[in-house]
Parts: sequence; C-alpha cells; structure tokens
Amino acid sequence: MQVPKLIVYERDYFKKASISLRMMNSLKQIVDVRNFVTCGTNPGEKSKKRLISGKNVRSCPTIIFMLSALFLYIKPVAASCQEERMPNIILIMADDLGYGDLGCYGNTIVKSPNLDSMSLSGIKFDRFYAASPVCSPTRGSSLTGRHPFRYGITFAGRYGLPAQEITLAEALKNVGYATGHFGKWHLGGLSKSITQSEFPAGPSPYSPPWENGFDECFSAESMMPTYNPYYHLGPALGSTEFRHIQTEPVEKGQHTGGYRWRDLYWTGPGRFIDDNLVGDDSEIIMDRAIEFMQRNVNTRIPFLSIIWFHAPHTPVVAGKEQLAKYPGLDIKAQHWFGAISAMDAQIGRLRQEMRKLGIEDDTIIWFCSDNGPSYIHEYNSAGGLKGKKATLHEGGIRVPSLLIWPQKIKSPAVSSLPVTTSDFYPTLLSICGVVVDNQPKLDGKDVKDLLLSGVKERQDPIMFQSPVPQTGKKTEVTDVMQSAVIANKYKLISIDGGLTYKLYNLESDPAETTDIADLFSTLQIQLKLELRKWQLSCIESDKGMDYR
Repeated sequence: MQVPKLIVYERDYFKKASISLRMMNSLKQIVDVRNFVTCGTNPGEKSKKRLISGKNVRSCPTIIFMLSALFLYIKPVAASCQEERMPNIILIMADDLGYGDLGCYGNTIVKSPNLDSMSLSGIKFDRFYAASPVCSPTRGSSLTGRHPFRYGITFAGRYGLPAQEITLAEALKNVGYATGHFGKWHLGGLSKSITQSEFPAGPSPYSPPWENGFDECFSAESMMPTYNPYYHLGPALGSTEFRHIQTEPVEKGQHTGGYRWRDLYWTGPGRFIDDNLVGDDSEIIMDRAIEFMQRNVNTRIPFLSIIWFHAPHTPVVAGKEQLAKYPGLDIKAQHWFGAISAMDAQIGRLRQEMRKLGIEDDTIIWFCSDNGPSYIHEYNSAGGLKGKKATLHEGGIRVPSLLIWPQKIKSPAVSSLPVTTSDFYPTLLSICGVVVDNQPKLDGKDVKDLLLSGVKERQDPIMFQSPVPQTGKKTEVTDVMQSAVIANKYKLISIDGGLTYKLYNLESDPAETTDIADLFSTLQIQLKLELRKWQLSCIESDKGMDYR
C-alpha cells in the first residue's frame, strides 16, 4: 500500500507538539510523530536540510501547515520491520579508551567486570576501527556513515556537522523512533552566543544535536572533568600545571581549590543545566539516558540512544569509591583506572535496567571508543599496537568494540572482520529496513550479514586520512596528510603526505614492525590507486557535490 508522505519543517526556535496517529488496521502499527513545528529559518541563516520520508527537502520560510489527520501521512516501515518489532538501539562510545584498556582486551589492572561480561554475551571485535584517530571526525562517521573528510570535519575542534548531512537519528526518527543524545557531542557548537570548551575564539559553528535529528539531549560540546563535571581542582586549562589526571582525592560536590569548568550540559536551544552537577560524570549521563529509555519503553516506542561518555578523556578524575578499588597504585593511576571503572559500572547499570524493563532481547548495544589512547600520559594502553591517538598506526585507530543483540546473536563470538564506525549507519538502517532516498555517498558498509555469519573478510577496503599532528603538540596539525588503506589483512600507510608508503600484514604483524612493500609491489600499486581515487572522491564531496 502506497502511503502519501508526511512533510515536517523545523527551525531553531520551535514549538513542540507530540501526537500519535493510529494508522488503519492493515498497517498494524502505531507511529509517534514528534516535533511538529512551523516552517522557517532565522533571518539571514541557511535553511536546514532534513530527512523527510526518505527524501531530502529544504525548509522554506513561509509555509504553514495544519495538524490535521486528513493531511498527515507517514511512509510505511519496510516489510522486514513490520513483521517483528524494530529493535531499540543504544550506541555507547568511550573517549580515548585504548585497545588494551579493558580487562576483556588483556588489561590486568583495570576492573571492568560489566564490559568483560558484555564481551561474553555477543560479539567481541578484534579489528574494530575508529574512522579517525581523533574525536570529532569519528563521531561524525558514526552518525552519517561517511568519512568526515567528505564534509570538512578533518580534526578534533571547532567544526560543525553540515546541515545537509543525514544522520542516523534523522533516518530512524523518520520511521517512528524516539532519539536521544547523552554526553559529549563535539560535532558543533551548542550555543550561538556562549563560548564553550577550550576554544577561546568565540562559539563553535552552531550544529547541536537538536538540529541533527535528536528529540532529546543532555549534551556537552567537548571534554568535561569525569567527576564533578562543572568544577576542576588545580590550575586552569592552558597552564603548564593543568591536571590532565587529578593528583589528589576529590570530594563529591567539591568546588574549592580549582575553578568552574567552561562547558555546560545543554538540553535544547538556549537551555542548559546551570545547577552544580556533582559526582561521577558517567553516572550523571546515564541517569538521563535511563530515564529516556524507561519513558519510551512505557509508551512502546522504539528508541535510538546515543551515549557518548567523556571518560576516560582528560581531565581524568574519579571519586573515592573508585579510587579505593586500586590500592597500592599512585594517585594518578587510581584516578585513571577509577574513571574507566566508573564508566563500566554505568554500563552494567544500564543492562540491569534493561532486564527489569524486559527489553534486553530486542535491544542492540554497540560499544566502542572514538580513537586510540591519549598521547598525554602513559597509564593507558594500545595493547601492544604501534602508536596512539592522532596517528593512523593501529594504536591510533584500532579500538575495543563489543556488540550484543540477544535476539539475533545467540552465543558469544570473536570477530576478526575489519569493521569501522562508518559501518554503524548502513548496518543499523539495514536492520530496521530503512532505505534513504538521495543518500549522499557512503563509506560505511552494511556488515550485518557478515557479522551474523562469522565471515572474516569484507569486499571493500577501509580508507583513512588525517592531518599529521605537530610533534610535541598534537592538538595542532601540520599541512601534511597521513593516509592508510586496510584491505582485510593488508594495510598500506603513508605518514608523509604520500611521499613514501609502507605495507604491513596485520594478520601476522599487528604491531606493524615489518614493511613488506617490496615483496608485494603489485598490491602496493593497486592500493595506492584505490586510495587516490577515494581521496579525489572526498574532495568532490567536500565541495558539496553529494548534496546536489
């Protein structure tokens, strides 16, 4: 049955209305329609492109629509989703968690019982890759399925997700999902007037979660202290004495001996939490995520929940309860491992609440890190891999990742299939039977069938590109690009702008110690050509060609 399309327009200052439309019995579904708003844009501002019934349209400044059942229609969900309930989806991302920073990935010090348990309940990935060796680009890839070089987010910092990009939240919201973002955002400014984060030159380009498909959010623009997130003990950020990892015990709610942190948690346009938030930041984030989950389970609405923890990114702080788990270690090590344990505890809390709500079987949880371990300290671990954050060596991009979905994944497995954060978007939309018309060029692939069948190789290589960081000051970059291609067991990498390349067999040499380029000259040439073709494609995309 062909159903006419529902067109909804949005703008920055909008009025929310929530209604439910019961479709005729033949559709056998209830659709929740959210955020009905008048059409328009703020004067002088670029209009926002939105995913509407699988199509991309631009909002126009003068249309007014009536909320009448006579004129409200939705696109039916694909047949595969009508036959069984669409799964709830929870994407969890740690910040700067290295490949060797969890017990289930070989760390013998950290206490991460809940993630360790999760690794025995589904798929543990041996070769999961962040799309970038730094934060913002990886987050963009997770939401769009596209490499961030296609839309100008080349490094972590002052970038905004372009309005024309279609996000996972927009696509799923269009078929009836509730959508929520909780934690770190780092894909654009959350305020047009209030400067956030470590960037002193005014607000970042405005592109908050609520402009990118999220119904609800509790979001901070960038890094926060991982305990008492609105206050940090010690000298201010930017000083040579700044405590990237805390050097003393911290009381819950303490706000003496330091300074008020610049970032805020935002819940919508012009709305932020001004009250002092106390205690563990991972718990504060999970409080909101669980409330969102409970409410949507009670109303039988499938949900997408993006939970992006700040832990264990600096400034690293843990409460005394977590410090006590690591007696005998120095105080900085206690804070480091304690912050990971605090995050782990909240993931366990989430799963326990899911069991109480009876949704564990039909809920997908996919956990990963945004990049390799920080170069700022040595308490972390890349698990024996070469390099750290900001580099395209394995230590900078290969990260821990776990996937559970009891309804489909019946027994634990370890997957050696190369998978990347860009695969989230096409894989999850495929699971839900969602097809996006006029989809901009994707880099990610639908790996659902490959994962469920245990296949170890993918047909298409994974491409990487990132600026080479400044030596000794990796928050700044050079004009030189590092690039890499991962074609199953082989990896071609250049860290000098393509002047020289090295080829590794990651199956036998995951630490990238032995260059075999001279032994496989034909393969090297082939991978170079594929890489160059992809780089040219990204250049065209960054010009806006994918939006036409």
